[in-house]
Amino acid sequence: MLASAMWGTAALVLGAGGTAAYAAPAGPQARRRVGDLTKEQWAAFVRAVRALKVRGTYDVLVRTYADGFAATHANGFFLPWQRRHLLHFERELQRVDPAVSVPYWDWPLDGRAPERSAVLSKAFFGGNGTAGRDQAVLDGAFAGWTAGVPRAHPLRRSYADGDRIPSWATPELVANMLRTPDFQTFNMQLEIHIGAVLMGVGGDLAQTTAPNDPLYWVIACFGDLLWQMWRSRHPGAPVRSAYGNVTEQSRLPRYGDTVAGVLDIEKLGYRYAEAWPRPR
Repeated sequence: MLASAMWGTAALVLGAGGTAAYAAPAGPQARRRVGDLTKEQWAAFVRAVRALKVRGTYDVLVRTYADGFAATHANGFFLPWQRRHLLHFERELQRVDPAVSVPYWDWPLDGRAPERSAVLSKAFFGGNGTAGRDQAVLDGAFAGWTAGVPRAHPLRRSYADGDRIPSWATPELVANMLRTPDFQTFNMQLEIHIGAVLMGVGGDLAQTTAPNDPLYWVIACFGDLLWQMWRSRHPGAPVRSAYGNVTEQSRLPRYGDTVAGVLDIEKLGYRYAEAWPRPR
C-alpha cells in the first residue's frame, strides 16, 4: 500500500514479503513507563528517534501508517496491525541503539487532567502548541521537530479545550474494559479510547498522519500493553472480528504477517517491565 516513491527507503529494512529483514533482539527487551526511564534511557530514546528522522526512516513509518489507515482502523486489524507497526518502529530504533525500547504513556492515570501529565512537560514530550506560531510545539525533547508528511510543517499540538485537554478513560473504566471476554468488543472499545487521547491532544495526532508527532508511539505502546493484559486474562479468546472479517489467519495489511504471528510478544522480542495497573 506504500506509494512507489517510498520503496527505495523501505527496501533497506524490509524483505519482499514485508517482514523485517533483520532479526529480533536475542532476548525480550523490556518496555517501561515513560516516567520510569532513567535520564540516560530517555536521552537514548530521543537520540534514536532523531536519528531515524535524519535517515528518512521516520517519515517512511509515518507514510506506512497513513497509507494503511483506512484498512487498519475501525475493524479487527486495529490492535494486531498497530502492534506490528510499533514493532517495526522499535526495531528501527534498535538499529541505532540496541538498548532502546519504546516506552509507554499510562494515560488513564492522567485521564482527569491530561494537560498536567509529566509526559506533556518540558522534561519529556513538551506541551501544547503555540497559537501565534502555527500551533508549533516549542518545548520538550522534540521542540523544533519538523513533521514531514504529507509535506514539511512544524510539529503541531492543539488541545481540544484550548489550554486544557478533555478528560478521557480513567483507570477504573479501563480495568472494567479488560474484563470484556470478546476480542471484537475489546478491540473496538480500545480504539475509541486511544482515539480520544489523540483527538484530545490534537494537532498532528488528530490526523491520519498521527505518528508525525513522536508522542504517538508512547500512546500506541500503552494500547499494546493493554491488549497484552487482556490476552493474559482471556487466554482462550480467539481473535475474531466481523469488522473486516478478521481471524487469526488473516494477513496484516502492508506487512503480510498473519494475526496469529503477532500474538506472542516474547517471540517478537519484547516484554513489559510491569503489569498494569500501577500506582503513580
